[in-house]
Amino acid sequence: MAEYDWLRDGVRVQFKSSQLAWDRDHWRVHFRNVKLNKENPALSPFDELLLALYTPRGIFLYRHDLKLGLSTDGIRTDIRGCQITVTGPSRAPWPEALDVILKKMDGSGCTCLGFFSLGDAMLSELALESRKGKVPQTYLGLPLADVGGSARGKCLHDLVKAVDIILNPACTIREVDTRGWIRGKCRVKCRSAQLRWDKTGRHWRFMFRSIQFQASGIRASTMFDELLLAFYTPRGVYIYRHDLQFGISAVGVATEALGHNIEVAGPRHVEDWQVALVAILGKFDSDTNDCKYLAFMPFRRMEGWSSNELAPAEPEQE
Repeated sequence: MAEYDWLRDGVRVQFKSSQLAWDRDHWRVHFRNVKLNKENPALSPFDELLLALYTPRGIFLYRHDLKLGLSTDGIRTDIRGCQITVTGPSRAPWPEALDVILKKMDGSGCTCLGFFSLGDAMLSELALESRKGKVPQTYLGLPLADVGGSARGKCLHDLVKAVDIILNPACTIREVDTRGWIRGKCRVKCRSAQLRWDKTGRHWRFMFRSIQFQASGIRASTMFDELLLAFYTPRGVYIYRHDLQFGISAVGVATEALGHNIEVAGPRHVEDWQVALVAILGKFDSDTNDCKYLAFMPFRRMEGWSSNELAPAEPEQE
């Protein structure tokens, strides 16, 4: 697969985009997976790098100088590539931060190629066209269905943590990062996955990615004590505690850098997601593993269910 996005008169162009986002105490733009040879840019698999900055003010398009804000990510760099980060001042409001970020871009070797208002008719038309078919029919109108995977993951992380607090009221919860927390002395990691149809395997499945399990010759120990999984489904969100064994798979040479996956699939050629979901949850509930069901949050209010308590595992039929 080519490491660039398109050819322009023989020029290999790679394109990356980033949203102006808040990170701890500052606003920033952060471009990931840039397959750049930092030591010798001439050997990179592209000739030109274009960056789009998505901001509340509009979209700014730049040609990057292959220098500004570049950073590597250890052994992950060979797999994922470099990152480009440009930040605003600490605790500055977004308009001020954006001005500083743009000033950094303009003051470097980067070149501003254009600006597009968010109300631009062509942009609105392209956005509408790109949304067609992106939200699976089974999720239309449901919470978090039309947000990006990263934003959905953050929401599900916060949901699972809130449930963990309810289930362990006597414990102190301390935030560690966006993927975990410490409950008392227990290091808790959280991962989420959406029930999706796999066209290749012809089945519905959940795929939880980038989990740092212990592995001989790769990782001396697991980087957490407890793993909580959030299953995002058209029915609602199921939460399980994983047994640190079931469904784990490696991802080849990328395992050392990215971690393992947990993949659990429904029956092949069964296109009814509800049938597949029952089968998948049945695997987690099986006596052949030690995974434990913790909670279920339905998307539709059920008779007799209060928002002040956790719902039962299976919603009542209307």
